Amino acid sequence: MGVPSSQGLAAGADSGDADGYPGPRVAKDVAKCEGLVSHAAETGTTLDKADVDAVRDARHALDLNKWNNAVDGSFYSAMSRIAAAVQYPGTKIAEDLDHCRDMVSYAAQNGKVLDENDVGSMSRARDAQLSHSWNPAIEGAFYAAMSRIAHAVTPVVAETAGDDARRGARRAIRIYTRSAIALTVLVVLLSCVLFVVNQISTDIAIVVKDNDAAALSLHNQLQSHAVAITEAKVKGVDAVIALQNSQPALQIKQELQQFATNNRQLFADVTRISSLTTSMGLGVVRSPYKPPCPGEKSVLNFPSAYATSHSTGYIVREEKDDWQCNLAIAREVLEITLPLLATPRAQAGDKDPPPPEDAVAQGFQKIAVYQDIRAMALYVNDIILSIVGAVTGFLLPVLYAWLGACAAILRQLSADSAANTFHPEHSKVANRAHVTSAVIVGISIGLFSELLQGGKEVSPLAIAFIAGYASDKFFFFVDRLVSAVFPARAPDKPEKPGAGHGSGGAGRTPHGAASKPTGGDDGTAASRRTPLS
Repeated sequence: MGVPSSQGLAAGADSGDADGYPGPRVAKDVAKCEGLVSHAAETGTTLDKADVDAVRDARHALDLNKWNNAVDGSFYSAMSRIAAAVQYPGTKIAEDLDHCRDMVSYAAQNGKVLDENDVGSMSRARDAQLSHSWNPAIEGAFYAAMSRIAHAVTPVVAETAGDDARRGARRAIRIYTRSAIALTVLVVLLSCVLFVVNQISTDIAIVVKDNDAAALSLHNQLQSHAVAITEAKVKGVDAVIALQNSQPALQIKQELQQFATNNRQLFADVTRISSLTTSMGLGVVRSPYKPPCPGEKSVLNFPSAYATSHSTGYIVREEKDDWQCNLAIAREVLEITLPLLATPRAQAGDKDPPPPEDAVAQGFQKIAVYQDIRAMALYVNDIILSIVGAVTGFLLPVLYAWLGACAAILRQLSADSAANTFHPEHSKVANRAHVTSAVIVGISIGLFSELLQGGKEVSPLAIAFIAGYASDKFFFFVDRLVSAVFPARAPDKPEKPGAGHGSGGAGRTPHGAASKPTGGDDGTAASRRTPLS
C-alpha cells in the first residue's frame, strides 16, 4: 500500500520543530493508520510499540493543532512500517490481489482475451484495499472474477505468472548450468585420465608378456655363450674374437637389443604412473622389494621382502647406489654398451683386467634390472585396474546420471520459462527429486549390467534393490508364499439343529411340522374342523 512520506505540513510552515498546519491528506492518513493498528490488533499482527506511540502522538498533535516537522516525520515513518506489517484486509487476500494482478499482466502481454468486467472487479478490489473500504460484496465479485481470469490464462497459474517465478527460474537455470559445467569438466578430466591410464596398463601387459618369454630364452643363450667363451680361451685370443661375430652371438645381440628396448619402455610407463601418483600426493612408485630412496615418499613403501638376485660377478652396489635412486646408474643399466658381447676393455692402472666371460654380464644385468621393473609394473598395473574398475563401475555412472539429470532439468526449465509455467516451490522439489533419483539410478545401474547385456542372471544385490523399490509388491509375494507353505486351517462346520446321534434320530419329526394323515383319518379330521361363522 502506498504511503506518503513527510508531506503533512502545508506550504509555508516553518522548518525544524516549529508548529505548522497539517496538509489536506494528514487527517485521512492518520485515520487510515489508526484503522491499520485496529486491524492488526484484531488479526494478531505484532507491531512495534514505538510505531503505535507515533500514531497516537500524531492523532494528539492533529487534534490540538500542534502538527510540526518532528511529528510529521515520525508519523509517516511509523505508517510505512505498519502498512508493511499489516496486510489489509488480510494476508491471504492481499496475496490473491497480487497474484490476480500478475495474471492480468501476463494476459495483457501475451494477447489473452479477458472480460472487461473481470478486470474492473479486480481494480475495484485493489482500490478498496487502498482505501480500507473492503466489504463482502467486493470480495465476492473479486474472487468470481479471479476464477474466470485464472481459467483464461491456463496453464499459467498465479504462482507462475509473477516476478518471483521469473526470478526463481533464472536462479534455478544459473544453479543447474553451473552444476552441469562442473560435472562436465570433472567427467572429461576423469575420462581423459582413465584413457591414459588404460593405455599405459595395456602397454605394461604387452611388454611384460613379451619380456617374460624373452628373458628365459636370453638367459639360456647367455649361459651357452659364456661356456663357448671358456672353450675359445683354450684355443687362443683369435678364437675369442671370432666368437663375437658368430651366428649365436648375432642372435644374442638382436634379442638383447630388443630386451633392453622393452625394459626402457616398461620403465617409461612406470615413470608416467609415478608422475601421476606424485601429483596426487601419493609419492613415487618404487620396487616393492626395496626400500624407498633416502628422503623419498613411495607408494610402495614396504620393507624389502627379499633383495633382487644380482649375481656377485655381475653387479655389486651399496643400497645408496641403487639404480632406481641414481639417474646415471639408471641410464647405464637400461641402455646397452657398445660393442655388444665384446671383451671388456681394461682401464688404465688395472692390475687384473676383466676376463672375456664378463662380456655376457651386460645381458644378465638387463635380466636382473627387468625383475625390478617388472615388480613395479605389475604392482602398478594391479592398482590401475582396481582404481579404473572402481571409477568406471561406481563413480562415473553416478556422475553421468547426475549430468543427464541436469541436462533434463535445464531443458525443462527452458520450456517452463518460455511458457511461464515455472512454479518456484513445486519445480524446486521436482528438480531435487529428479537429481536424487538420477544418483540412485547411477549407483544401482551396475547391478543390472549382465541383464542389460542379454544375460539371464540377476545378482542378489539387484534383487534387493528391486525389492526395496517395490516393497509393497514384495510383501504381497511373501504373503502368498506363506499362504502356500502354511495353508490356513478350515473351520469346523456346525451341526444342523435337531440332528440326532443315533438311529432313532432319523425318525424324529421337526418341530412344528404336521404329520401326514393316513387312511380314514382324513374324514375324521375334516369333521373336527369348526366353520368360521
